[in-house]
Amino acid sequence: MSDEYSEKQLSAILATVDAWSEAFAKSPAFARLSDSHQRKARAITEFFAKYTYEYLLLSPCEWDCAAVEECCAEILPRKVSAETSFFEAIAPVLSAFFTFLEDQSLLLNGRVLAEALEHLGDEIVTNAEDRSNWGPAKHFVMAAHEAGVDIRDPGALEAFMMKFNVRQAIRSSFASAMPSSWSFAPAQGSKQRESRAPLERYAPCPCGSGKKYKFCCQRNG
Repeated sequence: MSDEYSEKQLSAILATVDAWSEAFAKSPAFARLSDSHQRKARAITEFFAKYTYEYLLLSPCEWDCAAVEECCAEILPRKVSAETSFFEAIAPVLSAFFTFLEDQSLLLNGRVLAEALEHLGDEIVTNAEDRSNWGPAKHFVMAAHEAGVDIRDPGALEAFMMKFNVRQAIRSSFASAMPSSWSFAPAQGSKQRESRAPLERYAPCPCGSGKKYKFCCQRNG
């Protein structure tokens, strides 16, 4: 697959996985999932397909164990705003889904991918609950949810956003007003680079290429 992101390619991937999910929902493997896991299955398969392409540039035929681990244990906990029960469902749902795909000759390495999930369940949940792993959008949505805001209500969400932005501005002002003597100095002997690489490797690359940092300067550096 090309290293260049394509909305057309993403749409094709999502259409394929949606058809697979529909067939999966009619299978005995799906019936063996708990009711809670069944309700979350469509969203989980869609998120997995979407983010393995958006952040790893992989189509279904390129899914491998490394992609499963990175997407499930790192990307989904960082990007998806959901309750703990959603993340508890990821490993069992995808394991059943991958196995089904191999049984239907739709994914040659389905069982291998399912096995890669066996040890990831606890890690997925732990990472999802660790706020230091959350991206900015997830921080905002989860803060709204914790404040009792109905995130499906645009008006309520917009009103909360205004309050949220005010709080963030106050915190930023307070931080900038702190005495310079409070700031932390770099460790002795360390050298500061002229341009600091972004902490988020999936962020747009600062070189302006339009690619994500992971697939541009991080790879070339």
